[in-house]
Amino acid sequence: MKEWSRKQKITLGVVFAVILIVAAVAAGMLNRQDTKEGVKTFTVQVTSERDDYAETKECQSEEEYLGGFLRTYEDCEWTESEYGIYITGFSGMEEDMENQFWWCVMVNGESATTGADQIPLKDGDTYQFVLKEGFLKEGW
Repeated sequence: MKEWSRKQKITLGVVFAVILIVAAVAAGMLNRQDTKEGVKTFTVQVTSERDDYAETKECQSEEEYLGGFLRTYEDCEWTESEYGIYITGFSGMEEDMENQFWWCVMVNGESATTGADQIPLKDGDTYQFVLKEGFLKEGW
């Protein structure tokens, strides 16, 4: 079997790197959701069975993404992470990682599949924040 020359190895490495870059750009473009400029009117629901709390508010914002809105929403407590905004509480109701309580983000009744910084705000949508207990169910 013939051994590859240094030039062939470098060429193969460059071609592989270009393929990876093209794939990453394509994946980013496919996952990006369109946003709308201007004021959007939507509903925010916060629910915590632990705290016997449920509140619904009609909101408006010019932000394009949910994360941008939450950074200005006075009832939301959050920190920045390497992945964007991380929700830690609402109206004084804090997560409790030691006891496995965490905030689940839902859009129109469906669990979000991305972080709040990637969820576009849309007229008429409902954004729900539910304090959940437990990270994994037994048997997973």
